[in-house]
Amino acid sequence: MIRLHQLLALFAFATLAQAGQSATRCGSSLVNEGAWPIEVEESCGPPDYVAEYPTTTIPGLGVVQTVEHWYYNPGPQRFIRRMVFRNGTLARVDDLGYGFHVSDSPSCDLNTLRHARTEYELIARCGEPESRRVEWQFPSSQRHAKSWQTRQAVLVQEWLYDFSDNQFRQVVRLRNGQVVDIASRPGR
Repeated sequence: MIRLHQLLALFAFATLAQAGQSATRCGSSLVNEGAWPIEVEESCGPPDYVAEYPTTTIPGLGVVQTVEHWYYNPGPQRFIRRMVFRNGTLARVDDLGYGFHVSDSPSCDLNTLRHARTEYELIARCGEPESRRVEWQFPSSQRHAKSWQTRQAVLVQEWLYDFSDNQFRQVVRLRNGQVVDIASRPGR
């Protein structure tokens, strides 16, 4: 019985130690949080899509902090990975659902827009939007917070797509690179 408890404790310790490392496998290599972009590219190859956004600007100095989203699409049998870099450091890795085949000649319609889940999938399937709006929003603070909490700004984008065969333009709303809403907007 004591032996069983020792094995369970060892298993729990190994699981916790592994969870604390936050490593992602790329082929035969591991990429850890804190890695440089060049280290990620050497291990994982070039990303399928990169989106870069300023997070902080100072008048007279310009952009002083950035966030980059690197997307890796391994195809429909595996998950898309988004690697988030803050100021040139790998901050986190997100799994975004199953990948897809990328067409050499993307064609986009309303149905394609409705099934897209990320900014990368929109670009790969529909191309660049006609116009974009980008802003950073802070989530509302809790009035009775027990301790000081760091509030992280949320990247909110609106992308406008105009289909010649449709009388309405489509506005795709994204939060942190993920599609959250699509709305019709009267054209011209």
